[in-house]
Amino acid sequence: MKCNESQVLMMKFFDRNINDIEEALLKQHIRTCTKCSEEFLSLKEIFSEIEQDSAIEPPEDFELQVMSRIEKETVMYSKPTQQNDFVYNILLVAVSFIFVILFGGILWEAVKHPLALYQDVQIATEIAKEFLSAAVTMVKGIGIAVMGVTASLYKTYYYAYILLGILLLVIQGVFFRMVREGNGAAQ
Repeated sequence: MKCNESQVLMMKFFDRNINDIEEALLKQHIRTCTKCSEEFLSLKEIFSEIEQDSAIEPPEDFELQVMSRIEKETVMYSKPTQQNDFVYNILLVAVSFIFVILFGGILWEAVKHPLALYQDVQIATEIAKEFLSAAVTMVKGIGIAVMGVTASLYKTYYYAYILLGILLLVIQGVFFRMVREGNGAAQ
């Protein structure tokens, strides 16, 4: 019997859902396998502790405590007071007023001097184009530099990369074999 099969039988044993043949197989495996024997004893202690403990009853005033806490949190997270509403409204009006003045000033200047606004927009557009062009050129240069360094490192350490790849595959194989044998996983 494999360890994973004995684990299934252990759970059936503690659920009291095991037949005589399965119980005999389980006991035979536990006698020969130290790991499963320790696991069985640990589970037996846990289940015996659970069975000995009486049902835990909440305190008599549990419902009252919960309801009072809910009321406190409801008050804490409820709508702000009238004073906070008043301050919030004043701030909202002030910010709106400042926005209208600034935006109105820009519109007034656009109406008074439409040609100047058009020229300013063209200048801003040209500056944005130049900035984007410089940014794209810079990113391309960085990309070329990184690729050059990477290629240089690859050429210099070609055999080291191959050796590391092989080593990684060996370690992975050993790891999977250890997991399979240690846990008794299905093949």
